[in-house]
Amino acid sequence: MSDLNTVYIETERLVVRSFGEKDFEQFTRLLDLYGGWQRQKPKAKEFFDWHLSNYEKMDIITGTICLGVFEKETGEILGQVAAQEHDDLNEPEFGYGILPYARGKGYAKEAAKGTLGWIEGKYDIPYIIGTVAIDNIPSQKVLEYCGFQLVNEQNLLIHMMNERHDFKYYRYYLKYP
Repeated sequence: MSDLNTVYIETERLVVRSFGEKDFEQFTRLLDLYGGWQRQKPKAKEFFDWHLSNYEKMDIITGTICLGVFEKETGEILGQVAAQEHDDLNEPEFGYGILPYARGKGYAKEAAKGTLGWIEGKYDIPYIIGTVAIDNIPSQKVLEYCGFQLVNEQNLLIHMMNERHDFKYYRYYLKYP
């Protein structure tokens, strides 16, 4: 992986960065964050290697980039941030997940702000979306803190889960028309 394909974002308390081979064990702690990721547990190494392979293209328009969120002082993994094509809306989407023991400490806001700044400097796109479950108030607050604007509420069949979900659809404008 060349330096052009390596992400390293430092914030006050965090390092948000590309995963490397040495991070596999810590990465596996993230597999319980999402239903779709839980399904990857039997093939966790292949799932991890797939994330590493995505750094070659660094494509958030039709691909995926997943970065680890690590505590600066200890190097301990706290969560992840990602930018990728939303499977069902076909728009670039920003997302994040913080491990349960680390929630409520402002890590999601800090990691999201830092990563959005990196996205703004790297990609020439007008906006990136954020989707959040209607009842996930903490995550809605993170998006709003970062400058996302609520557009509407939607109901969508999420193909990965084969379930319909209600969610709030937000946009973060990187380039104004």
